[in-house]
Amino acid sequence: MADVLRRKSDFERKELTLGLLAFASATTDVLSFLAFSEVFTSGMTGNTALLGLAVGQGRALAASRSLAALLGFMLGVFAGTLARGPGDHPRKLAAVLAVEALCLGLFAGLWHALDRPAGTGIVYALIFLSALGMGVQIIAARQVNLPAVPTIVFTSTLASIVMLATDAALRRRALPVDALRQSAIFATYLAGAVLAGWLASRHLGILVLLPLGAVLGALALQLRPVRASS
Repeated sequence: MADVLRRKSDFERKELTLGLLAFASATTDVLSFLAFSEVFTSGMTGNTALLGLAVGQGRALAASRSLAALLGFMLGVFAGTLARGPGDHPRKLAAVLAVEALCLGLFAGLWHALDRPAGTGIVYALIFLSALGMGVQIIAARQVNLPAVPTIVFTSTLASIVMLATDAALRRRALPVDALRQSAIFATYLAGAVLAGWLASRHLGILVLLPLGAVLGALALQLRPVRASS
């Protein structure tokens, strides 16, 4: 019985971890899009489209910023993979999250050290660090290993939710657990985006710290021993 409860507690911790990472991704996307002239440092599908648009229109500055995000994200995936390493030790996720927290901590520190970071040449370093952290997060989400629950790209997840809900309605069954979990993570991302949009014009300094806070929360969850809950 204790083993069953321990597994249940571990599963709940994984769900909460993914929720925190989705929140970090949402606040990062809003911040980067607004502060860095329409650049996504988390969603590379949208960022690649913006890169192509900028190149097609001959806007070299916009293209260079999107390219910085793309390169940072790719390097982040590389760094996260190295941090995870081979095998499946329980502490590997904590190691990956620590690397992401370091990237986002450097981003927040650099932002607050400057008066107008978005208007200086250092903006490329900020874009790179933000995208670096999000690239690492991809590896963290995969290390959590819950099926069909991302923390960054939600297009396929939204399609999956609709498909599962439609199938459940046709069969007159309850919505599957996977669909409920996907819906909860998607709602968390949306809530994070709404909060970030509200903070963007009021407390930008607080918004900059939100992704780091969410990742540190996820890291704290991983460092806490799993206990059987009643």
